[in-house]
Amino acid sequence: MIRAACLAVLCLPGPATAQDVALRPADRARLDAFEATVGPALLQAFAGGRLGDVDMLQEVLSGQPVAPLETTLPGDWSCRMFKLGGNLNPLVVYAPFDCTIAPDGSGFTLDKVTGSQRLTGRISLLDGRMVLTGTGYVADTPPVPYADLPPDAGGDGTIWPVVGAAEQVGPDRVRILMPQPVLESDLDILDLRRRPAAEPAPDIPADTVPDAPTPTDG
Repeated sequence: MIRAACLAVLCLPGPATAQDVALRPADRARLDAFEATVGPALLQAFAGGRLGDVDMLQEVLSGQPVAPLETTLPGDWSCRMFKLGGNLNPLVVYAPFDCTIAPDGSGFTLDKVTGSQRLTGRISLLDGRMVLTGTGYVADTPPVPYADLPPDAGGDGTIWPVVGAAEQVGPDRVRILMPQPVLESDLDILDLRRRPAAEPAPDIPADTVPDAPTPTDG
């Protein structure tokens, strides 16, 4: 099962080249190193992660991505970050937070709106692949659009560039794999699960609603 999960990710299309987004050179290098990064990070996570965390990671990696033009990304999502490899534990799984995805004409905006580390970015089609370009930031720091990030972004840990491959693997599941993130790990995986739409309140005819009791003294 572990080997199958690794192969499912490593057999993804090759690195993308931006067509309508000017990738920062360091972020282009991260995408170019996708395969070289993902394999060792997954092996480290599977070998050293806690059993329950490894089970969750395997489930996240299951499923083949649909074609980009078949995606149904807009909506409200529960999103959980997995951090693999690096100088921390082999596998760190965070609590789920809230994310939103909305269409913007030629792509989609993605915002992680809760948690101490936030994310704002854009998912667009680059050479046949859905790629996220965005900005990570701590909750009390004003976000900066990816295109406006300073060259040294990430040095102080309050704001940093984010780039990754986005895949929808079911009507209600999306995963974003981010190789060589600026902070902490060798590979970040953002697992998104669609939140069910709120059911509208039923219409109750006015004549069926009981009158409120008349207050009395005493």
